Amino acid sequence: MINWKNVEIKIRTTILLNHLSFSLENGEPLGIIGNNGTGKTILAKALAGIIAVQGDINSDFWKLKSAFVSFQSNLKLKNGNAAYHQQRWNNLDPELVPHVREEIQYEKHRDQLEPFLQKFDFEKLLNSNVISLSNGEQHKMELIKALSQQPDLLILDNAFNGLDSDSRKLLTQLIEHLISERQSVVMTGLKKDDFPVSIKKFIMLRKNHLPKVVSRDSITEETPSPLEELVELPVWKNSVFDELIALENVSLQYGEKFILKNINWQVNAGEHWVLSGSNGSGKTSLLNLIFADNPKGYSCNIRLFGRPKGSGESIWDIKKQIGFISPELQQYLPSHQNALQVICSGFFDSEGLYKKPTSYQEGIAKQWLRMFGNPDWANKPYLTLSASEQRIILILRTLIKNPPLLLLDEPFQGLDTNNISKIQDLLNKIAQQTNCAMVFITHSRDEIPETFSSELKIQNGEIKFIGEKRTDF
Repeated sequence: MINWKNVEIKIRTTILLNHLSFSLENGEPLGIIGNNGTGKTILAKALAGIIAVQGDINSDFWKLKSAFVSFQSNLKLKNGNAAYHQQRWNNLDPELVPHVREEIQYEKHRDQLEPFLQKFDFEKLLNSNVISLSNGEQHKMELIKALSQQPDLLILDNAFNGLDSDSRKLLTQLIEHLISERQSVVMTGLKKDDFPVSIKKFIMLRKNHLPKVVSRDSITEETPSPLEELVELPVWKNSVFDELIALENVSLQYGEKFILKNINWQVNAGEHWVLSGSNGSGKTSLLNLIFADNPKGYSCNIRLFGRPKGSGESIWDIKKQIGFISPELQQYLPSHQNALQVICSGFFDSEGLYKKPTSYQEGIAKQWLRMFGNPDWANKPYLTLSASEQRIILILRTLIKNPPLLLLDEPFQGLDTNNISKIQDLLNKIAQQTNCAMVFITHSRDEIPETFSSELKIQNGEIKFIGEKRTDF
């Protein structure tokens, strides 16, 4: 069992959590709940033994075999170097890029892995490069690895982030089964619905409050704070073209595998589209063809801003007119740069800042931080911020150049209801006051801003539905 009394968690001299006391019997599940920035991941890592703790802790705790699963990926090549964002779309050296089979050590742990590979329909991806997996597929892989270890303590940090509805249902069923079999499970989440109903005991974390052990029935949802009225929306680069995106019979193929097949789609100025589909259906691949990260886009029949792609424009000519965010991008930014530099990199469409911004550009970045983040983040190294703070920084980076087209791939992943509500309000305001076109990917209908009225659904790389936005997925 776990028995902590008056525990303190700190990094260097900064106290992150203190006066924490709780107990957990063997096989008893636990939820860690709280808004962004309250310390949920910190506590989860402490329970996994990743972060040191101080206080009265029972000795049996240190004997537990734990498995910690984070929704954030950390892709490395075989030489130990990090991959860069566009690398997943280029020809990859097989000597450098691990396959799923190697990453999960399939040959060594086949018997333990097989049941979970089958449940998640993941066997078909065993020979895929890890770097080519979608965000949701990467998350499934990490879950499979952790579940197959049969740990004493399974710790899932924001377990449902990036998963489609079917995968969420499947994972919920698996967790419920594990709990019924007396597997000790600890989960973090932002709201009560992020936890299976069999989790009854919670540690509630709130800013400026001591940690508190509560029951499921006593948890109440906070009402989102409305967006403070902007003095003035920054001047937006309204498009001079009506047609911003036009795809005609666009296909994407690697070897014999089709990622996309015969996609016909047009996005005009002022239109707001939801791009839906299950994990691995091809949504992110489609956006990366448009955004120019995937070089195969130049062999497709794609028109952007009134001209055929590959008709003389550079990749930078395309990027300067598009604001882009994706879950994968969060892991590719330089670790040594601060939050202000990351936001300013949006002016130059670079993954990191390699050109000194003007004082005017820095001023705009600080203005966005005051409105939607915290001015104190400006000089902090990007990677020392929490995952939710990093996500807000990336959203500001996406918006800072006020482009005529926004490609928003799961922009709210990891954000609490309050932060989501504020960014929704901002996107609605942009939609109402400009002719900026937007494409929005999500696995949750609740995240879609109200001004989005059209939908394109992709299934197995092909168009399943196109038309007026539906009420469910």
